[in-house]
Order: sequence, then C-alpha cells, then structure tokens
Amino acid sequence: MNAPRIPPRSALVLAACALLILAFAPGQYFGRQEDDLMVFLAARALTSGRYCALTSPGCPAITMVAPVWPALLTPLALFCERPGPFQAAAGLLLALTPVAVWAWLRRRADETMALLGAALFASCPLVLAQSGVLMTEVPFTTLLLAGLWSAESGRAAATGALGAALVLTRAAGLAVLPGLAAPFVGRKKIAPPAVVVLPAALAFAAWTLWCRARSGGLGKLSIAAATYAGAGWSGPLRAAARNAYWYASEWGGCFLPPRLVDGPAAAALGAALGATAAWGLMRSLRRRRDDPAAWALAGSVLLLAFWGWQYERYLLPLIPLSVWALAQGLGRAAKPALAVLLALQLGAQTLPRLGRPGPWDRPELSRTYAWLAARPGPALLSSTQPLRDSWHAGMAGASLPDSATAAALASALKARRVNFVLRADGQDYGLSNDPNAAPRRRVEALYGFLDDERFFLKLHEEPAERAALYAPR
Repeated sequence: MNAPRIPPRSALVLAACALLILAFAPGQYFGRQEDDLMVFLAARALTSGRYCALTSPGCPAITMVAPVWPALLTPLALFCERPGPFQAAAGLLLALTPVAVWAWLRRRADETMALLGAALFASCPLVLAQSGVLMTEVPFTTLLLAGLWSAESGRAAATGALGAALVLTRAAGLAVLPGLAAPFVGRKKIAPPAVVVLPAALAFAAWTLWCRARSGGLGKLSIAAATYAGAGWSGPLRAAARNAYWYASEWGGCFLPPRLVDGPAAAALGAALGATAAWGLMRSLRRRRDDPAAWALAGSVLLLAFWGWQYERYLLPLIPLSVWALAQGLGRAAKPALAVLLALQLGAQTLPRLGRPGPWDRPELSRTYAWLAARPGPALLSSTQPLRDSWHAGMAGASLPDSATAAALASALKARRVNFVLRADGQDYGLSNDPNAAPRRRVEALYGFLDDERFFLKLHEEPAERAALYAPR
C-alpha cells in the first residue's frame, strides 16, 4: 500500500501515541502469559530448523503458537539469547500500530476522527498492558488492518496473502476471512474470492497437519474442545452469556476509575458501548453489504462469544474496528462522544498509571521461584504452566500429567524423573467466570492428589503466594 502523507498535527498526535505506548513497556514481566515465552523459544528453535520448546525434555513441538510471529523474530534470535531485544521489538511494533489505525480510519472518516481512533487505541489500558510483550495479538492487529485496507482496495492476491499470514499468526484469523473475502463475492467471476480464501485455507490446513503429525492435534482447537467437556447442550449458551458480561466489563472498565472496573458500572458502560457499536455495524451493512470491516468485526465477536477462554488481550485487535463501529452508531455525535471517552480513559486509567509500577511487574510466585533456583541442579519441575514456571525457576519443565488417582500421578511423575511438583492456587487460567469448567476441575483434582502423603512429600510452602512444592515419594 502507498504510505499516506501525515499532516503536521497528525504527526504530533501519532508521535505522542507511540511514546505513550513505549512509556509503558514492558507492560508485564516476561513469560507471565506463557504464550510470549513460547514465541521466544520458537524463534530461537527456528534458527536450528526446529519448532519446539527448548526448555522441556525432548523439545516437544510448539502447537499453541502459529509460526509467522516467531519467524519474523528469528533474525533477532541469530544474535540474541535473552528476551530483552525481543521485548523491545514487540514494543516498537505496537508503538507503530496507532499509525496503522489512523491510516485505515482516515479512509473511512475525516482526519479528526482517525486521530481520535488512534489515540483511543494507544491510550487503552488493554493495549498498554501488552506493550513490549511477545504476544501474537500485536502483529495480528497490524496484519488485520493491512488486510482490510487491501480488501477495500480490491486487491484479491494481496488480500489472500495477508489472510494466510493472519491464520498463521493466530487461529482467530479464520474469523475475519469472511470479511476479507466479502468485497470480492458476487462478482461475475469466482476467481477473486477464491484467491482470497484459498491461500488462508491451504496455510491453515498445512499448519494443522503439521501439528497433528507432531503432537496429535492443533493446540488451540484441543483446549477449545476441553472447555465444553461435559457441559451439555447449554454449555455454549452459558459461555456466551459469561463472555458477554466479561468482555463488556473489560471494555467499559477502560473509561472508569480503578475502583469501579470490577463492578456493574463497567459492565453497564461496556454493554452500552457494545450496543451502540452493534447499531453502527448494522447501519454500515445497510449502506454496504460487503463492508469487510463490518464482517470482520462480526466474525470476531461471534468467535469470542463462544470461545471458552477469556483474556483481555483478545480485545486488542478488535479495538480499532470497535471504535469505528461505535462512531457509525453515534452518527453526528461521534466526535464529541469519542473525545469524552478519550478524556475519561486518559484521566481515569492511563495517566494515573504512567511512571508507576504495574500489577504484573514481577512474577506472582517470585519467592517460590527463588527457592527452586537455589536448589542444586539439574532438576525437572512439573506444573500446569511448565514453560513459565521452569523459566523463572532456572530449570527444565514438564506439564503436570493428567491422572485419575494420586498413585497414578506419582507413578507418572517418577517415570518422567520429575524432582519438583508446583501447586499454585488461584492462578488465572482464562476461565475466571466458569468455576465448573472441565480444565479447572482437572487442575483442582490433580492438586488434591498432591495432599495424599502416601505418594507425595511436601518440600516447601509459600502461603502468601498460595504456592507449595512437592516431590513424588
């Protein structure tokens, strides 16, 4: 695409947006979300022609993170073995994203509206929490905006290539494919929509086959099925209701003081914003039935409604599209309303946090990791978050094996020559609104087995961190 000319006023605003994002980097300690550690390990493994977790015995294949983002970071891995430069690269990419938001929005609105959208994105606490973090949502957002730009310009081949890159960055790219293909559907020839969809379909099929060959399945789809295990026919409906409330609270909380972000006020504000954006989406589709942004946003919302896991970072790629839909719903009141939201976001959330330690500056289990790091090595640690825990403990890590009894769990751990088993209660598994979810029940059952003194010995406990370490007898 041709680079848009940036007027001086816009350049000033966009520079401020970039500096604001960089000022919050890193938004979280390295490895907190574990997927960021997977990206780092995958990039390093690619330098030797592999795609696996280097810190785990046997270097098991990484199927939870698609290869595009690690591949883009591979040149860094040729020269760097520590995560700092990778975090800096992620921070710089996110700092440039407001420019992409502005460039895309100014094709659909005037300069002021485009700048408001870019500023709302850059000052959003959900975005700032990912500054300098190696999560795939960062490159996905840029690729999505580029794909929408290409689709709106009628470039089928370029849109198809970007669609393939999207699905090989995050599986959520499948949800936006209808939007990318929409402008090409209904033409006299079938070739244009096929040129858009086929590359993405082939890319995703190849990735799926590779994952099945290496580990028996695609990581993301496997955990999606696990969230509905035993939930019955109403499970998806209950999940959609929980997700709607949770994501409404996350969005609405961006504009409220911290004391209100976990209450009904945040959910009510988020629901009002969501309803207005939905109205704007319908207005846009009435004007143009093949609007790629409208269909991409609708597909993404539908995916999040039924996806069994909730993480605030999932909203990051949707923010530019949601701001645009909100403006469509507000009509003539869009500019003053968005300006008010920007002022609320800056005043209630962003500026008060500037220069202050964040809630995720250091690992929640720092004392536990320090105790493990002081043990003589080499040693093997088993936990529910093995990559993150083993990285900070300075030892190899393996997943806690699923077992039906305490005896079976102890036997499996001894067979793997595990030295330490970490129990960490109260961890965020992305299932905060579903205490009965099958993955959470399995974790709680395994933790219960650790209390059986016939098979496990408690070695150390950190009550303040709600953590304990065990060894199989």
